[in-house]
Amino acid sequence: MQGTEEIEDQGNDYSLTLARGIRILEIFTPEVQSVTTSEAADFVGISRAAARRFLLTLVTLGYLGQSKSSFVLTDKIATIGQGALARDNRWLGATARVIELSNRMNGLRIRFVARDQKRRIYSARLGVGDTLPAYCAAAGKVLLSTLEPHEIDDLIQKHGPLEKRTPGTIVDRDALLAELRDVRLRSCATADDEMDIGTLGIAVPIFDKNGKVIAALAVGSHKMRRSIEELERDFLPVLQDAADRISEDVN
Repeated sequence: MQGTEEIEDQGNDYSLTLARGIRILEIFTPEVQSVTTSEAADFVGISRAAARRFLLTLVTLGYLGQSKSSFVLTDKIATIGQGALARDNRWLGATARVIELSNRMNGLRIRFVARDQKRRIYSARLGVGDTLPAYCAAAGKVLLSTLEPHEIDDLIQKHGPLEKRTPGTIVDRDALLAELRDVRLRSCATADDEMDIGTLGIAVPIFDKNGKVIAALAVGSHKMRRSIEELERDFLPVLQDAADRISEDVN
């Protein structure tokens, strides 16, 4: 981890304290997933005592978690970017497609970048920027299916054992890998009673111009209204068509 020079005061309208607090959050990257007080102090260019106050304040606010002498980001940090996600032009265009699709159908974690929020399937009330466990959601399976087995293992090791949310949740590592292989071959995923009892979901990938999966488009229903067979027969072709159009829109 490279240190930085002391942040300079930019005048009366500049909050040096806030700047240092944000600088603390900027330490974290895919390569740097935990920091100590000393590392934070060196990176920002402040004393260890000051760094510790910043870190513990962020723990109190819920943006960091503490494990012995190290600090790690929590999922709450994603709430800071919800506004940016909500106004991202790529996904604003996709939102119209999502609502159109919803009207036609009547009917680890993933993050919502566009959603028809009039319809509520899962017990949690979800909006743009919110997350769900990836391994038991159809859209999450689509995204996880792009990873290698060792990457799945790394995620499980980092975030802890898979939680059995319902009797149908896949929590066995080998069973999950087999499910993801099937998803990759079929280019679609389903979830049946895996997130919440009585819920169904089906999802397909959204690609960038290089053919890389960058998101997933999903539709959910209650089992009292639909079956997995109905989702695959009646909704999958429509879902794939909408995903193709979104893939073109976001590139």
